[in-house]
Amino acid sequence: MKAKRASALIGVVDDNEFARMGLASMLRAEGWKSATYSSAEQLLADTRRTKLQLVITDIQMPGIDGFALLAAIKLWAPPIPVICITAYATEAILARASADGAAGFFPKPVDDEELLALIAKLLCKGD
Repeated sequence: MKAKRASALIGVVDDNEFARMGLASMLRAEGWKSATYSSAEQLLADTRRTKLQLVITDIQMPGIDGFALLAAIKLWAPPIPVICITAYATEAILARASADGAAGFFPKPVDDEELLALIAKLLCKGD
């Protein structure tokens, strides 16, 4: 499983530096590679975005929010899974994330074990 993890690149998008770096650190500790972005615009402008295999994004961000980023990624060929996170979890936001096709939804603070289990399920299927 480590070889598979070493080849996967996960994008982490959050305007909160503490949250962004915390997620990236957790991913590294579990053997995943990550690319961090302080905004959806930064991810969309990055030429490495085609190497991403999964994106974890905050929903509430200035400029392009997590829902708009999810919609943009769904247009990629092929689209990749997007996991949404938010400090403002409500039933309406959960319902929208699900309806918009998010691969997962987590309130902040994120349950690391549940998030890692979902990432493994999404990226290691077929192993």
